[in-house]
Amino acid sequence: MKRFFYFSAVTVAPLFALLLVVSTFVQARSVESIRCGTEMVRLGASTFELIQKCGEPDLKETIEAKEETSERWTYNCGTGRFIKIITLRRGKVWRIEEGDRGSGPSRCQ
Repeated sequence: MKRFFYFSAVTVAPLFALLLVVSTFVQARSVESIRCGTEMVRLGASTFELIQKCGEPDLKETIEAKEETSERWTYNCGTGRFIKIITLRRGKVWRIEEGDRGSGPSRCQ
């Protein structure tokens, strides 16, 4: 059978490395805590503690799965600062991610 494309480890490795680098910039980065002003919010913190330390989010989304409902709160911290994405389950901070850089005035405490 005749090959139309020929790939060797030498040509595939740089392409794979480039794909890996690009994918890290596109996806949100998971972190274990975030700073809101002088306060820290960590995984497992209550919704009350999150509001007390970071204020109300810019966006609240409800995510309904088969067995569980969660919320995703987004904080746009302004130009040059990372957007913070907090996932809440059962009234607790379940996941903290940093997205792309935000825009506009700083709204984070």
